[in-house]
Amino acid sequence: MDELLLRRARRGDPEAFEQLMTPLEKMIWRVCWHYTGDREAASDCGQDAMLRIWRGLDKYRGDCAFETWVYRVAANCCMDFLRKRKRDRSESIEPLREQGFDPADPQAGTEERAVAAEEHRQLREAIADLPEEQREALVMTQLEGVPYETAARRLNVSEGTVKSRVNRAKAKLKEWLSEKGELSPGDSVQQGKERGSRP
Repeated sequence: MDELLLRRARRGDPEAFEQLMTPLEKMIWRVCWHYTGDREAASDCGQDAMLRIWRGLDKYRGDCAFETWVYRVAANCCMDFLRKRKRDRSESIEPLREQGFDPADPQAGTEERAVAAEEHRQLREAIADLPEEQREALVMTQLEGVPYETAARRLNVSEGTVKSRVNRAKAKLKEWLSEKGELSPGDSVQQGKERGSRP
């Protein structure tokens, strides 16, 4: 990371900010895609992340790699989005359910697609509810495919610590999803990875 560019960007230089962020744009997209699983939502979260980074450059204190800080800002934008979507969905559908409204779609295969979409949503919301350190390690290594060694450098921890966080995250997801009966616990993260590939 170019310290001069960072200083110029902090002083409000948009060209310096663009040069600073251009190498990280793909990473931001991948993070947002893997968290949201939706192209439009990923784009919105990515734009929100860029705005937060621009406004919050003074909050970066250098206690971790700049790339890691950017990653966390993007992940936090996605978590805010997922929480809002979960809250909005609950608020909008509950009054209809209380009145007995249960819409059906007559298209062939709709039920299977709906179940798959619901399972995918449950998985993403469960990942969003993980402790931050576990969530970062899981998304980075299992969904983005970042090698453990690289993830360890980004997170400024040992490779063993990354593996431990991933294992704890998988155990927590298995516990939650088994209780809900929504997904096959052994396949849940792999399903998220396969569905999380950019179309």
